[in-house]
Amino acid sequence: MPGACLSPRLVSLGEVMIELSGQAPLADAARLERSYSGDALNVAVAARRLGVSSAIVTRLGVDPFGDYLLNQWQGLGVDLRYVERGGGPTGLYVVEQGPQGAYDIWYYRRGSAASTVSAADMERVDLDGVAMVHLNGIAQAISASSRAAARRLAERGRAAGAAVAFDLNYRARLWDGAAAARAAHELLPLVDVALCGFDEGQAVFGADAPETLAQLLLAHGPRLAAVSMAEQGAYAAWDGGEVRLPTVARRVAGAQGGGDAFAGGLAVGELLGLPPDASMRLATVTAGLKVERPGPLVSLPSRREVQARAAELGWGDAASALDSPSLIDPPPSTHA
Repeated sequence: MPGACLSPRLVSLGEVMIELSGQAPLADAARLERSYSGDALNVAVAARRLGVSSAIVTRLGVDPFGDYLLNQWQGLGVDLRYVERGGGPTGLYVVEQGPQGAYDIWYYRRGSAASTVSAADMERVDLDGVAMVHLNGIAQAISASSRAAARRLAERGRAAGAAVAFDLNYRARLWDGAAAARAAHELLPLVDVALCGFDEGQAVFGADAPETLAQLLLAHGPRLAAVSMAEQGAYAAWDGGEVRLPTVARRVAGAQGGGDAFAGGLAVGELLGLPPDASMRLATVTAGLKVERPGPLVSLPSRREVQARAAELGWGDAASALDSPSLIDPPPSTHA
């Protein structure tokens, strides 16, 4: 598969869909712009732009939209060896863009190719050299087979000595909070790093504060629990420590994908062996820069942008970490 390179350090499982975007009110929009996104790819690209080799595990339809996506992905620098075709159509969603970066989404993904990914497919993922497996609740939500695939990849990652990261990424249009909670509890004992938006934690777990949410996640097995709170910043807790950080975004032009940027930055910090508070600073800067620009993927920041903003903030640990010799050069193009 084009895009393959040396063994990736991060492997991310999930669906990528065609995006059709229009200005609110969508019922009156005469034109929709085509792009694409998906939390699994966004995390992989965020990590790659910071210098960590990454791969995505997904399936696309044998259709023109699948052809379009494969063509677009060639310049991202993400390893595509685990991108398969068939099983259903390429998924699609429509975004209604509101003021100040607000948005609403409608999904058209039932029976999509990505929803047919199974636990058996995960046996073909080579984890030699992989340091982190990244999973998300959307992959659990789209089908029973995809949910089983997430669990199997977590089991294999843990057995191989890779860190397992899990982002709840709750979507009320896909399932209810009780179902999402059951699926999360199934996976959390296999997880090292758990991520959750505070609003998601309220809906799924009934948490009344970020501190409560983090402790709930830690109680199920992870060693680090990170809670993102949009304009209220972020909070994380681990055994013997915690950190609360403010948002660093100077404006909000595109909130969509901010959580994925946060997850990608946190993954890079963990892979570089940073202390949890430094990893959180790296995640916060990555997310802050992303939301300053529209588009969930094209606006993901480069390593130099993150490094410069971290230095401006006086977060020298996050800035200097991106000089690590273990990081690789940026991809040939960062235009999606």
